[in-house]
Amino acid sequence: MAITGLGSQSLLQVERLISMRRQLDDLQRQLGTQKRSDTYAGIGLDRGLTVGLRGKLSTVSAFTGSIQQIETRLKLSQTALSDIDAAARTVKTSIPKATYVISQNGRTQDQVTAQGQLDRMLGALNTQFGDQFIFSGLSPDKAAVETTDHILNGVGPKAGLIQLITERNQADLGAAGLGRLVIPATTSTSASLTGTTATLAPDAVAVTTGTADLSGPFTSAAGGTLEIGGVSVTINAGDDGATIRNAINTALAAASAPAAPSVTASLDGANHLVLTGADADASITIGAGSTAGLLTELGLSVGTANPTNLLNQAGGVTAGQTLSVAIGTSAVTVTFGTGVGQVSTIAELNTALSAITGGTAVVNPANGNLTVTASSSTGDITIGGTVAAAKFGLATISSKATNVVSIGEDVAGSVFGFKLLSMATTIPGATATQPAGSPPSMSVDIGGTLPRDGDTVTFSFSLPDGTKENLVLTAVSTPKSVVGTGGFAAPGHILGGTPGAITIQTPLMNGGAAVTISGLNASDSPSTAATKIMAALNSLPAGNGGVSVTNEGGQLVFKSAAGEQITLGGDSATLDSLGFAAGNRVGNVVDPPKEKNQFAIGVTEAETLANLHTLLNSSVGTLAKTSLMAASAVQASNEFFNAGDATPPRRVDGPPFDTAVALKNGTTADTLTWYTGEAGSSPARSTSTVAIDSQISVSYGMRANEQAFRVALANTAAMAAVTFSSSDTNGEGRFNALMNRVQSNLGNQQGVQKVSDITADLGASQKAVQTAKDRHTQTTAALTDMLETIEGVPMEESSAMILALQTSLQASLQTTAMLSKLNLVNYL
Repeated sequence: MAITGLGSQSLLQVERLISMRRQLDDLQRQLGTQKRSDTYAGIGLDRGLTVGLRGKLSTVSAFTGSIQQIETRLKLSQTALSDIDAAARTVKTSIPKATYVISQNGRTQDQVTAQGQLDRMLGALNTQFGDQFIFSGLSPDKAAVETTDHILNGVGPKAGLIQLITERNQADLGAAGLGRLVIPATTSTSASLTGTTATLAPDAVAVTTGTADLSGPFTSAAGGTLEIGGVSVTINAGDDGATIRNAINTALAAASAPAAPSVTASLDGANHLVLTGADADASITIGAGSTAGLLTELGLSVGTANPTNLLNQAGGVTAGQTLSVAIGTSAVTVTFGTGVGQVSTIAELNTALSAITGGTAVVNPANGNLTVTASSSTGDITIGGTVAAAKFGLATISSKATNVVSIGEDVAGSVFGFKLLSMATTIPGATATQPAGSPPSMSVDIGGTLPRDGDTVTFSFSLPDGTKENLVLTAVSTPKSVVGTGGFAAPGHILGGTPGAITIQTPLMNGGAAVTISGLNASDSPSTAATKIMAALNSLPAGNGGVSVTNEGGQLVFKSAAGEQITLGGDSATLDSLGFAAGNRVGNVVDPPKEKNQFAIGVTEAETLANLHTLLNSSVGTLAKTSLMAASAVQASNEFFNAGDATPPRRVDGPPFDTAVALKNGTTADTLTWYTGEAGSSPARSTSTVAIDSQISVSYGMRANEQAFRVALANTAAMAAVTFSSSDTNGEGRFNALMNRVQSNLGNQQGVQKVSDITADLGASQKAVQTAKDRHTQTTAALTDMLETIEGVPMEESSAMILALQTSLQASLQTTAMLSKLNLVNYL
């Protein structure tokens, strides 16, 4: 039915009511959704801003999602790093308390613990985040590392760490067990000086020869006086040549000493009168007091004829000059001149030099060349004094005995074993020669003097793992003994015979003076004789000086505890009966030292050198089987764990291994590769990155072959892999050397990456992530507030508007209803 009767006013009223209803519905929607409009068009002019704000919120939300992922991964990574670091610290802190007690398969309990910590490290390095291995670099789909069993023992034909250590040990130790070093026999030479340039004339007596023939019928016409060396000889008229000769000899012989000239008269084959000096010191002087006519008859003239000796020839010596020659502790000094005890001729010089001991000093009588030779390698030679040694043909004034012990590497260019670094010694007069040659060798020459107690010889070596070792060998004085043999041979094992006094002498006892022992009897047994001698020594004012006398197996043994040499003397027959025959009366039995790396100071330099040589061999062998073997194991482990895609594992180029000189690359067919992840050249952190803001990214990648992990793994694995034997006398030393190296390497080494460094890297990433997260939270809140301002409606205002609109709409509807019922009847 059509509605009629509505005028324009009625239509306006209806539209107004409809609009109010629509407005009420929209306000109710706003109250329910808290949004100004369901569409951007309803927002009005701010709709463009709203779209931008929502885009920014979407971007921030994406970053927030990435942050949530990376936060979880970083926490997992830090947990793994903490586990690895804790495992390494567990191994390190256990070492100071480690004990050498072999318990399982040739290993100590501490080594077993180390293997457990190695397994813990490898497990942490294979940590996964979802389906990704976080220590595999750019290959997160691959496990990062092999298992502990495979790493130590290998897989099939692929060698593991234990095999590589075994091969390296053989290569470093060498076939001789000296760490690839060679210690040749010692060399000793005696000191000597040989003159070669002297041009001195040989000794010659003075000679004066007359020119007259004194054969018959010669007779002196008038006679006269012949003055020779201040002695007047009377020659009578009519004396023939023989008579004149005899008169001269008689007169000179009758002259009182010391004025008597040492001259002899003779006639030569031509019957000339010949005056000859007795020796090369005597000169012949024909004095002015001689009768001139007699001199003419004899063919003589006034003047002096000199002998040829060191003092009166060109290039000779000057009276008052001195020459000293020393061989070891024995020395002779001569003064040149014609005085008492002085030397003027080569013959006299030779006589004086013959008093020297420990060698010989001889002057060649033909040219004056001096040759000095020590009798053994004991003494050095020194020429001194005020005369130039060159006068006797010597270019130098000293010569040293040599007593050399040397040590060298076995093969030039070998990478295995000890490497020579340096030598040093505190022995006075000794000479240390530093490494030189190919292969290198070094030596020490202790010279011609004995070391002092406490003097040292130091050999310095480099070991395969880069560490250094100093082998310090110390000279010590040890007791010296004289051991009787064949003594007390009389029936009943008594002294027998008729014992006389004997003497005992050492530098420290009785002020160095010999002690005389009397009172021994024929019936004395070894014990009785020892008691008597010991009592006499103990009664000395200053005591026995460390000298003891004991009966050992029926023979006497004299021992000097202070290391001084004992010399026995006195009645020879008694010493023979006591068991000390000639040649066995000096203490030359040297006790070996009791402490490690000490060598005994012998009676001679040669004996001392032999003791040093013996100790060097044994000490190098011990060092090779302890420190070197430990360093070898650590280095083999370093080379194994340094391997990666670009660097294959290095192993000994053998067999044979004990003579190998180089390393070779292991292959994937014969050597296990412990790291199975990606091993590129890019930084490990860069293998995983994520954007956490529009301009900010963080890197958090890791590789299990980073230095910090390799150091921890290599040292822990080396500790776990080495085995020991209870029968190995060097086992404990090798164990301690290995423990010391592992403890040091697991410490904070300068310039070596540590697990804490990686932790710090990831910590910086975590800090950046947390900062970005906080920033995004604040940004989201600000953007949301802005959107609320634009899109939202105030709830209180909407409620008030709804209430007002409802009231207005209700009033309008009621009025409209009332008007709809109005008619003319009701109106009237």
